[in-house]
Amino acid sequence: MVGLSNGLILLFSILIHELSHSIVAQKYGLVVKEIELYLFGGVSKIEEEPRTPKSEIIISIVGPLSSLLIGLGLLALFFLPINLPTVISITLLYSGISNVGLSLFNLIPAFPIDGGRILRAFLWKRKNNQLSATKIASKVGTLIGYGFMIYGIFQIFTTGLLSGIWLILIGSFLNSAAKKSYLQIKNDVILSSIGVKDILSVPFMGIPFNKDLNLAISEYFIPYKKSYFPVIQNDEIVGIIYFKDITKIPLWERSKYNVGNLMIRLSEFQYIDDNLSGKEVLKKLNNLRKDPLLLIVGEKDSKEIIGFVGKSDLLSSIEFWSLNINHKQT
Repeated sequence: MVGLSNGLILLFSILIHELSHSIVAQKYGLVVKEIELYLFGGVSKIEEEPRTPKSEIIISIVGPLSSLLIGLGLLALFFLPINLPTVISITLLYSGISNVGLSLFNLIPAFPIDGGRILRAFLWKRKNNQLSATKIASKVGTLIGYGFMIYGIFQIFTTGLLSGIWLILIGSFLNSAAKKSYLQIKNDVILSSIGVKDILSVPFMGIPFNKDLNLAISEYFIPYKKSYFPVIQNDEIVGIIYFKDITKIPLWERSKYNVGNLMIRLSEFQYIDDNLSGKEVLKKLNNLRKDPLLLIVGEKDSKEIIGFVGKSDLLSSIEFWSLNINHKQT
């Protein structure tokens, strides 16, 4: 009974913790998509990063502060000079300690948890560079994660298996989260700073409409290592052929088809003009359910294609510009 009550109160306090982040984030004009709960707490899924160090500090601190206030409130009720049933008293004590512990854990300077975000905000303000501050904060988070894991291994051989495994899991979570968060933010910075023209794949070559499927593979897909090609008929682009669609046809049946049979007509794709940012392109690609490819035109409402953008083009651009960023930071 005590364990169940403590668990429910802790779940409620985690929701309050994340709601605090979300409400303050919305006050600063950020869009909150949803709140997720997981093994070590929860996360407010905010669509973009805070725009200033000050807003990051305030958004980050309200979560641990709410957990601390809930914990102190429960402990205050426990210490009141009134006779409460034993079950309620123990629940108040355990829940109070759990919430104070949750608050302190979240203040550990291990990015991307709250304490790490506060550390990043101070570094950001000092260095005036969000990405550089994120890199340092994520390295600190990674080191703290390794620290938990090493201490967990030590615990296994000294005091107990269970506590050691728990510490290793926490350390592994912190380590992984720090690396993933830095990569995500670096990609976000890259995509915000480049445009469609930096990403698009120019249609320098197309596959003839009547080309045999096996020849299309040997003459185009294998040599140029591309996942798709435009299809040409009467010197015009009439569709797109994907390598994955050809591979779905058994080898012994490919001679029955040509590229035109398998291509997807241009009317099936979305046209965009060339003034969008990389971030806007990613949003559009993520909203496409199948065949994530955008046709780029030079002028609005024009149908003259100047290039294509698929997820493979986006990933290649991120990789290229990432090397440029790494070079600048070293």
